[in-house]
Amino acid sequence: MDTAMTLNWLETRRITNARVRQDEQARILTLTRENARLAEETHRLRQQYQDLAASTEIWIRLYEAALHRANGTTAMPEVSMALVN
Repeated sequence: MDTAMTLNWLETRRITNARVRQDEQARILTLTRENARLAEETHRLRQQYQDLAASTEIWIRLYEAALHRANGTTAMPEVSMALVN
């Protein structure tokens, strides 16, 4: 009886350990995929931010130029070409 109980316990332990390892491997795979997705999303969002920042600067310059024209001044603010690129 004791031998049978010990063998059953060992077998149950092996199955449980294998199941835990599979669960951990699946979780690692899921987290790895999530990290890759988040890295791509971060890169995309940074590009969008740079585009929006450059666009904002251009619109500000256009607004200032229109304001100067409306006020009748001929002096235009200098436009940095670095912002356009």
